[in-house]
Amino acid sequence: MRLKVRRGEIVCALCSGPLTVHGCYSRHCLDEVGERHNGWIVQGHCDACNVYPALIPSFIEPHKHYKADVIERVIEVAEAGDNVEHLGGFAADISTMRRWVRAFSVRAEQAVNCLISMLPTVPKAYIDSLDLQYMMPLQQLSRLLTEYHTQEDGGIISRVSTILTTHNCGFL
Repeated sequence: MRLKVRRGEIVCALCSGPLTVHGCYSRHCLDEVGERHNGWIVQGHCDACNVYPALIPSFIEPHKHYKADVIERVIEVAEAGDNVEHLGGFAADISTMRRWVRAFSVRAEQAVNCLISMLPTVPKAYIDSLDLQYMMPLQQLSRLLTEYHTQEDGGIISRVSTILTTHNCGFL
């Protein structure tokens, strides 16, 4: 992440100005079995608008303790019509998994609408709204991602959050 900032690949989400590395801080996340993984989050700084954004890697969701792929798997199960109570091997509480699903259902609709509204700014992007009509929210986001030229690393939620953050629309 530090190298990307130094090379100018990551810019300020508010003003598109260059970021510098301000520092870093320790952060942990949990995998599906509850094992703790420690790492560092780079703190950037934009001189133009004087903000200090945290440059969170794609495998971590902001304000969540579990890794992004764990949360996404739970949401996939829920959208498939299965009950999250029957998920085996997950360390997260049932109430936590239900909360992820509820929060996603609210925020996914906002994310879909934001991505659709930003499509005219993407060269050669086109999507027929009927394509999305009978899809579940995670499927809609996946389909919309095909129009945006993003790196393939990370899951659907991580990649959508990166696009939304870059366009100053929050995160999923």
